[in-house]
Amino acid sequence: MHRLTPVVPRRTHKQSRNRERGIAIVTVLLVVALAATLAASVLWRQRVATRDVENQRLATETMWVERAAVEWARATLRAQSSTSNVAFIGQEWSAPVNDVQLSNLLPRDAIAVNGELANAWISGQVEDAQAKFNLADLVSRPAPSQPWRIDASGLAAYNRLLTTLSLDPALAQPTADYILRSLRDGTGTENWPLQLVSAADLRRIPGYDAGTVRALTPFVTVLPDITRINVNTAPEQTIVAAIPGITAAQAHSIVERRNTAYFVSTAEIPVLLAPQQSTATLAEGSLIDVNSGYFIVHCRIHSARINTRIDTLIARYGIGDFAWTSVIWVHRVTT
Repeated sequence: MHRLTPVVPRRTHKQSRNRERGIAIVTVLLVVALAATLAASVLWRQRVATRDVENQRLATETMWVERAAVEWARATLRAQSSTSNVAFIGQEWSAPVNDVQLSNLLPRDAIAVNGELANAWISGQVEDAQAKFNLADLVSRPAPSQPWRIDASGLAAYNRLLTTLSLDPALAQPTADYILRSLRDGTGTENWPLQLVSAADLRRIPGYDAGTVRALTPFVTVLPDITRINVNTAPEQTIVAAIPGITAAQAHSIVERRNTAYFVSTAEIPVLLAPQQSTATLAEGSLIDVNSGYFIVHCRIHSARINTRIDTLIARYGIGDFAWTSVIWVHRVTT
Protein backbone atom coordinates (compact mmCIF):
# COMPACT_ATOMS: atom_id res chain seq x y z
CA MET A 1 0.00 0.00 0.00
CA HIS A 2 1.15 3.48 -0.74
CA ARG A 3 1.18 6.10 2.12
CA LEU A 4 -0.97 9.03 1.30
CA THR A 5 0.90 12.35 1.44
CA PRO A 6 -1.22 15.31 2.54
CA VAL A 7 -1.52 17.99 0.01
CA VAL A 8 -0.38 21.41 1.32
CA PRO A 9 -1.89 24.26 -0.56
CA ARG A 10 0.69 26.56 -2.05
CA ARG A 11 0.58 30.24 -1.17
CA THR A 12 -0.46 32.39 -3.94
CA HIS A 13 1.43 35.52 -4.96
CA LYS A 14 -1.41 37.67 -3.66
CA GLN A 15 -1.29 36.15 -0.17
CA SER A 16 2.45 36.77 0.11
CA ARG A 17 2.03 40.39 -0.81
CA ASN A 18 -0.70 40.84 1.83
CA ARG A 19 1.52 39.32 4.48
CA GLU A 20 4.41 41.61 3.61
CA ARG A 21 2.13 44.58 3.55
CA GLY A 22 0.86 43.74 7.06
CA ILE A 23 4.41 43.48 8.40
CA ALA A 24 5.26 46.83 6.82
CA ILE A 25 2.23 48.49 8.41
CA VAL A 26 3.10 47.14 11.85
CA THR A 27 6.68 48.32 11.43
CA VAL A 28 5.52 51.79 10.41
CA LEU A 29 3.20 51.96 13.40
CA LEU A 30 6.03 50.98 15.74
CA VAL A 31 8.32 53.61 14.22
CA VAL A 32 5.62 56.27 14.51
CA ALA A 33 4.92 55.30 18.14
CA LEU A 34 8.64 55.44 18.97
CA ALA A 35 8.99 58.82 17.27
CA ALA A 36 5.95 60.16 19.12
CA THR A 37 7.37 58.91 22.43
CA LEU A 38 10.73 60.55 21.75
CA ALA A 39 9.04 63.79 20.71
CA ALA A 40 6.87 63.80 23.85
CA SER A 41 9.95 63.15 25.99
CA VAL A 42 11.81 66.03 24.36
CA LEU A 43 8.84 68.36 24.81
CA TRP A 44 8.42 67.29 28.44
CA ARG A 45 12.11 67.91 29.18
CA GLN A 46 11.91 71.26 27.44
CA ARG A 47 8.89 72.18 29.53
CA VAL A 48 10.63 71.14 32.74
CA ALA A 49 13.72 73.15 31.76
CA THR A 50 11.56 76.18 30.96
CA ARG A 51 9.73 75.94 34.27
CA ASP A 52 13.05 75.55 36.09
CA VAL A 53 14.34 78.75 34.48
CA GLU A 54 11.09 80.50 35.41
CA ASN A 55 11.42 79.34 39.02
CA GLN A 56 15.04 80.49 39.21
CA ARG A 57 14.08 83.86 37.78
CA LEU A 58 11.16 84.18 40.19
CA ALA A 59 13.40 83.23 43.13
CA THR A 60 15.95 85.86 42.10
CA GLU A 61 13.28 88.54 41.70
CA THR A 62 11.81 87.62 45.08
CA MET A 63 15.25 87.86 46.70
CA TRP A 64 15.72 91.39 45.37
CA VAL A 65 12.30 92.42 46.67
CA GLU A 66 13.29 91.03 50.09
CA ARG A 67 16.55 92.99 49.94
CA ALA A 68 14.62 96.13 49.04
CA ALA A 69 12.42 95.64 52.11
CA VAL A 70 15.49 95.27 54.33
CA GLU A 71 17.07 98.39 52.81
CA TRP A 72 13.88 100.32 53.49
CA ALA A 73 14.03 99.21 57.13
CA ARG A 74 17.70 100.23 57.38
CA ALA A 75 16.96 103.67 55.94
CA THR A 76 14.03 104.11 58.35
CA LEU A 77 16.17 103.17 61.35
CA ARG A 78 18.94 105.57 60.28
CA ALA A 79 16.41 108.38 59.85
CA GLN A 80 14.92 107.71 63.28
CA SER A 81 18.36 107.83 64.89
CA SER A 82 19.01 111.26 63.39
CA THR A 83 15.94 112.72 65.07
CA SER A 84 15.75 110.83 68.38
CA ASN A 85 18.04 108.93 70.73
CA VAL A 86 15.10 106.92 72.06
CA ALA A 87 13.45 103.87 70.48
CA PHE A 88 9.80 103.22 71.27
CA ILE A 89 6.66 101.69 69.81
CA GLY A 90 4.95 104.33 67.69
CA GLN A 91 7.95 105.43 65.67
CA GLU A 92 7.89 104.82 61.91
CA TRP A 93 10.07 101.69 62.10
CA SER A 94 7.53 99.93 64.36
CA ALA A 95 4.56 100.29 61.96
CA PRO A 96 3.75 96.89 60.40
CA VAL A 97 3.14 96.43 56.66
CA ASN A 98 0.06 94.28 56.15
CA ASP A 99 -0.24 92.50 52.78
CA VAL A 100 0.50 95.12 50.15
CA GLN A 101 0.31 93.87 46.54
CA LEU A 102 3.63 94.34 44.77
CA SER A 103 1.88 95.67 41.67
CA ASN A 104 1.21 98.80 43.76
CA LEU A 105 4.94 99.24 44.36
CA LEU A 106 6.56 98.17 41.07
CA PRO A 107 6.84 100.47 38.03
CA ARG A 108 4.71 99.60 35.01
CA ASP A 109 7.60 98.40 32.86
CA ALA A 110 8.62 96.01 35.67
CA ILE A 111 5.07 94.69 36.00
CA ALA A 112 4.99 93.91 32.26
CA VAL A 113 7.87 91.44 32.54
CA ASN A 114 7.24 90.21 36.10
CA GLY A 115 3.61 89.13 36.01
CA GLU A 116 3.86 86.45 38.70
CA LEU A 117 5.78 88.73 41.07
CA ALA A 118 3.36 91.60 40.47
CA ASN A 119 0.53 89.37 41.68
CA ALA A 120 2.36 88.58 44.93
CA TRP A 121 1.74 90.22 48.29
CA ILE A 122 4.33 91.48 50.75
CA SER A 123 4.00 91.94 54.50
CA GLY A 124 6.49 92.60 57.24
CA GLN A 125 7.39 94.14 60.55
CA VAL A 126 10.47 95.46 62.33
CA GLU A 127 10.94 94.01 65.81
CA ASP A 128 13.12 95.54 68.51
CA ALA A 129 15.55 92.73 69.33
CA GLN A 130 16.41 94.45 72.61
CA ALA A 131 12.86 93.98 73.83
CA LYS A 132 14.04 90.48 74.75
CA PHE A 133 16.62 89.24 77.23
CA ASN A 134 19.94 88.79 75.46
CA LEU A 135 21.54 85.48 76.44
CA ALA A 136 24.92 87.03 75.67
CA ASP A 137 24.45 89.12 78.84
CA LEU A 138 25.12 85.99 80.89
CA VAL A 139 28.84 86.59 80.35
CA SER A 140 31.10 89.65 80.32
CA ARG A 141 34.74 90.65 80.48
CA PRO A 142 36.46 93.67 82.03
CA ALA A 143 38.35 94.56 78.85
CA PRO A 144 38.69 93.22 75.29
CA SER A 145 41.96 91.51 76.14
CA GLN A 146 40.61 89.91 79.30
CA PRO A 147 39.00 86.43 79.44
CA TRP A 148 35.24 85.99 79.52
CA ARG A 149 33.52 85.30 82.84
CA ILE A 150 29.98 84.75 84.06
CA ASP A 151 28.21 88.06 84.68
CA ALA A 152 26.44 88.09 88.05
CA SER A 153 23.83 90.66 87.01
CA GLY A 154 22.99 88.83 83.81
CA LEU A 155 22.78 85.49 85.63
CA ALA A 156 20.41 86.94 88.24
CA ALA A 157 18.25 88.54 85.53
CA TYR A 158 17.91 85.25 83.63
CA ASN A 159 17.06 83.49 86.88
CA ARG A 160 14.25 86.01 87.46
CA LEU A 161 12.97 85.55 83.90
CA LEU A 162 12.79 81.78 84.28
CA THR A 163 10.97 82.18 87.58
CA THR A 164 8.51 84.69 86.09
CA LEU A 165 7.73 82.26 83.26
CA SER A 166 7.20 79.40 85.75
CA LEU A 167 10.26 77.57 84.43
CA ASP A 168 13.11 75.99 86.35
CA PRO A 169 15.44 78.79 87.55
CA ALA A 170 18.20 76.21 88.00
CA LEU A 171 18.66 76.32 84.20
CA ALA A 172 20.34 79.73 84.47
CA GLN A 173 23.69 78.43 85.76
CA PRO A 174 24.26 75.64 83.19
CA THR A 175 23.23 78.07 80.43
CA ALA A 176 25.86 80.58 81.55
CA ASP A 177 28.44 77.79 81.85
CA TYR A 178 27.68 76.60 78.33
CA ILE A 179 28.03 80.09 76.82
CA LEU A 180 31.27 80.66 78.72
CA ARG A 181 32.78 77.40 77.42
CA SER A 182 31.72 78.21 73.86
CA LEU A 183 33.57 81.55 73.97
CA ARG A 184 36.85 80.17 75.23
CA ASP A 185 39.63 78.89 73.02
CA GLY A 186 38.74 75.34 72.12
CA THR A 187 42.20 74.30 70.93
CA GLY A 188 42.93 70.83 72.21
CA THR A 189 39.62 70.65 74.05
CA GLU A 190 37.21 67.82 73.41
CA ASN A 191 33.47 68.48 73.16
CA TRP A 192 33.95 72.20 72.63
CA PRO A 193 30.35 73.49 72.41
CA LEU A 194 29.04 75.49 69.47
CA GLN A 195 28.03 79.07 70.22
CA LEU A 196 24.35 79.84 70.53
CA VAL A 197 22.82 81.64 67.55
CA SER A 198 19.13 81.59 68.41
CA ALA A 199 16.79 80.53 71.19
CA ALA A 200 16.26 77.19 69.43
CA ASP A 201 19.92 76.33 70.14
CA LEU A 202 19.12 76.09 73.86
CA ARG A 203 18.15 72.47 73.16
CA ARG A 204 21.87 71.69 73.12
CA ILE A 205 22.06 72.43 76.84
CA PRO A 206 21.01 69.60 79.19
CA GLY A 207 17.76 70.41 80.98
CA TYR A 208 16.02 72.16 78.10
CA ASP A 209 13.18 70.43 76.29
CA ALA A 210 10.92 71.54 73.44
CA GLY A 211 8.31 72.97 75.80
CA THR A 212 10.85 75.06 77.71
CA VAL A 213 12.39 76.47 74.52
CA ARG A 214 8.94 77.24 73.14
CA ALA A 215 8.02 79.14 76.31
CA LEU A 216 11.30 81.11 76.25
CA THR A 217 11.40 82.01 72.55
CA PRO A 218 9.18 85.14 72.81
CA PHE A 219 11.37 86.51 75.62
CA VAL A 220 15.00 85.65 74.82
CA THR A 221 17.37 86.26 71.94
CA VAL A 222 21.06 85.92 71.10
CA LEU A 223 22.82 89.09 69.94
CA PRO A 224 26.47 89.52 68.94
CA ASP A 225 27.16 91.98 71.74
CA ILE A 226 26.30 92.70 75.36
CA THR A 227 23.14 94.80 75.41
CA ARG A 228 20.47 96.18 77.69
CA ILE A 229 16.70 95.65 77.59
CA ASN A 230 14.74 98.55 76.11
CA VAL A 231 12.10 99.42 78.68
CA ASN A 232 10.10 101.25 75.97
CA THR A 233 9.46 98.05 74.00
CA ALA A 234 9.96 95.09 76.35
CA PRO A 235 7.05 92.96 77.63
CA GLU A 236 6.25 92.93 81.33
CA GLN A 237 7.95 89.56 81.96
CA THR A 238 11.24 90.84 80.57
CA ILE A 239 11.01 94.07 82.56
CA VAL A 240 10.59 92.06 85.76
CA ALA A 241 13.79 90.20 84.87
CA ALA A 242 15.71 93.36 83.96
CA ILE A 243 15.05 95.33 87.15
CA PRO A 244 15.86 93.59 90.44
CA GLY A 245 13.21 93.68 93.12
CA ILE A 246 10.19 94.89 91.17
CA THR A 247 6.87 93.09 91.08
CA ALA A 248 4.65 92.15 88.17
CA ALA A 249 2.29 94.98 89.16
CA GLN A 250 5.14 97.50 89.01
CA ALA A 251 6.18 96.18 85.60
CA HIS A 252 2.60 96.62 84.45
CA SER A 253 2.64 100.23 85.64
CA ILE A 254 5.79 100.83 83.59
CA VAL A 255 4.05 99.49 80.48
CA GLU A 256 0.96 101.57 81.19
CA ARG A 257 3.06 104.71 81.54
CA ARG A 258 5.04 104.17 78.31
CA ASN A 259 1.79 103.65 76.38
CA THR A 260 0.91 107.27 77.12
CA ALA A 261 4.41 108.78 77.31
CA TYR A 262 7.58 106.89 76.42
CA PHE A 263 10.62 107.06 78.67
CA VAL A 264 13.42 109.37 77.57
CA SER A 265 15.78 108.30 80.35
CA THR A 266 16.20 105.36 82.70
CA ALA A 267 16.17 107.88 85.56
CA GLU A 268 12.40 108.14 85.11
CA ILE A 269 11.89 104.51 86.14
CA PRO A 270 12.75 104.77 89.86
CA VAL A 271 10.73 108.00 90.08
CA LEU A 272 7.71 106.15 88.70
CA LEU A 273 8.22 103.18 91.03
CA ALA A 274 8.87 105.25 94.17
CA PRO A 275 7.34 108.71 93.66
CA GLN A 276 7.61 109.48 97.35
CA GLN A 277 11.41 109.28 97.21
CA SER A 278 13.00 112.34 95.64
CA THR A 279 16.38 110.64 95.31
CA ALA A 280 15.21 107.24 94.09
CA THR A 281 17.68 105.37 91.89
CA LEU A 282 17.63 102.15 89.93
CA ALA A 283 18.53 99.00 91.83
CA GLU A 284 22.06 97.77 91.33
CA GLY A 285 22.22 95.16 88.58
CA SER A 286 19.46 96.68 86.46
CA LEU A 287 19.79 95.88 82.76
CA ILE A 288 17.57 98.50 81.13
CA ASP A 289 17.91 101.25 78.56
CA VAL A 290 15.59 103.48 76.52
CA ASN A 291 17.25 103.02 73.14
CA SER A 292 18.08 100.01 70.97
CA GLY A 293 20.86 99.05 68.59
CA TYR A 294 19.54 95.76 67.22
CA PHE A 295 16.38 95.13 65.22
CA ILE A 296 14.94 92.10 63.40
CA VAL A 297 13.17 92.64 60.08
CA HIS A 298 10.48 90.03 59.36
CA CYS A 299 9.50 89.91 55.68
CA ARG A 300 7.06 87.57 53.91
CA ILE A 301 6.16 87.40 50.20
CA HIS A 302 3.38 85.09 49.07
CA SER A 303 1.26 84.30 46.02
CA ALA A 304 -0.05 81.20 44.25
CA ARG A 305 3.55 80.13 43.47
CA ILE A 306 5.54 82.04 46.10
CA ASN A 307 5.68 81.59 49.86
CA THR A 308 8.92 82.89 51.35
CA ARG A 309 9.85 84.45 54.66
CA ILE A 310 13.17 85.83 55.87
CA ASP A 311 14.30 87.29 59.18
CA THR A 312 17.17 89.79 59.08
CA LEU A 313 19.11 91.09 62.09
CA ILE A 314 20.17 94.72 61.65
CA ALA A 315 22.65 96.50 63.90
CA ARG A 316 22.53 100.27 64.25
CA TYR A 317 25.66 102.14 65.31
CA GLY A 318 26.43 105.76 66.05
CA ILE A 319 24.07 108.60 66.86
CA GLY A 320 22.41 111.44 65.01
CA ASP A 321 23.45 112.13 61.44
CA PHE A 322 26.48 109.87 61.94
CA ALA A 323 24.42 106.73 62.50
CA TRP A 324 24.83 103.74 60.17
CA THR A 325 23.44 100.25 59.97
CA SER A 326 24.77 96.81 59.11
CA VAL A 327 23.19 93.44 58.34
CA ILE A 328 24.41 90.86 60.88
CA TRP A 329 22.62 87.75 59.59
CA VAL A 330 19.78 86.62 57.36
CA HIS A 331 17.71 83.54 58.23
CA ARG A 332 15.31 82.01 55.72
CA VAL A 333 12.34 80.67 57.66
CA THR A 334 10.64 77.51 56.47
CA THR A 335 6.85 77.72 56.41
